[in-house]
Amino acid sequence: MNRRVAITGIGLVSALGTTRESTWTAMLEGRCGIGPVTAFDVSGFRSHVAGEVPMRDVDARCSPLQRRRWSRADRFGVLAADEALADSGVLRSGLDLRRIGVLLGAGTADLLRNEDYFFTTITDGIDRARPSLAWNHFASTPGDVIAHQHRLEGQRACIVAACSSSTIAIGQAADAIRLGRLDAAVTGGTDALARLTYSGFNALRLMDEAPCRPFDQSRSGMNIGEGAGILILEEMTHARRRGAHIYGELAGHATACEAFHATAPEPDGRPVTAVIKAALCDARLNADAVDHVNAHGTATPQNDRAEARAFEAAFGERAARLPVTSLKSMIGHCLGAAGALEACVLALTVSRGVIPPTIHHTATDADCHIDVVANHARETAVAAGVSTSLAFGGNDSALIITAV
Repeated sequence: MNRRVAITGIGLVSALGTTRESTWTAMLEGRCGIGPVTAFDVSGFRSHVAGEVPMRDVDARCSPLQRRRWSRADRFGVLAADEALADSGVLRSGLDLRRIGVLLGAGTADLLRNEDYFFTTITDGIDRARPSLAWNHFASTPGDVIAHQHRLEGQRACIVAACSSSTIAIGQAADAIRLGRLDAAVTGGTDALARLTYSGFNALRLMDEAPCRPFDQSRSGMNIGEGAGILILEEMTHARRRGAHIYGELAGHATACEAFHATAPEPDGRPVTAVIKAALCDARLNADAVDHVNAHGTATPQNDRAEARAFEAAFGERAARLPVTSLKSMIGHCLGAAGALEACVLALTVSRGVIPPTIHHTATDADCHIDVVANHARETAVAAGVSTSLAFGGNDSALIITAV
């Protein structure tokens, strides 16, 4: 079955804004959303900054009951999904709700409140701990909440594969549409700050004390972020028939495991090269067709160097002229939602012909032979773009989005 996949809706919640357009505008202006952490006490950590979502703006759009019941990740996901569905109009198109799925990548879910629950049980006893702080501990809860909100009865899935979770989920949603199992899907991911992930990356000494600088010669680590990115994927013929605005086509994807190390990347980037080539094969495109890469770009010395080498191997001598950007310089590393936000922004880039910058950039590392879109947005037509996600456990994934 040769069904193509259109992107007809986008929703974003990030440290730069709680809507698609506020986030996009801030990115094009090169604003930094990385600042002091207020969600919990970080005084004992090496790093004290993160890409924290402005919760006042989020909670202003939720009812008191929703604020009590939903986790941070739930609220981010619902707001982004509401925006993407309204943008798409797919719920007004007459599609059977049993043919619309919800496939999300996830990470911490309600871990921040779960941590409060367990701390209280340890310090004050279980009788003093509020059970409601432990209820929403399942990683799949945001997908369940979104599906319930919109009465979506199609396939539901939650992918938890560290930092490539949402990229894998988007690929699986595209496959479900291609294979005729769904006609449309709400897909992407949502993730929130938590002490466990923050302390873990600090313990690994991967966190920068200042806003991170991907691919820069002075880089010294990453920043954690949070947020949500939701795409509405829809069967192309149906989208065109109803006159939907189409941002681009989800033309290909691939997922693979490096099988190298639990936390460190294979230093020459060979597995990343392989997953990019597999995604291009799935999209039936040659490497020469790619105009831009939205990189994983964590700003850790090992990851950036391995990823840059992968681009050299995948794109040959063109890698030195291929515009590459890392959004993590502005919003931090959003973990389970990182690939979703990056896929959303790549779709906007393909549709609008502007690449957001990698900020805080002074000079590209001599070992990274790539063209970093440094500090200022770059207007250029992008007929085909790649988004890469590289996760702990060696979980690598890539998406190809093309213009229509």
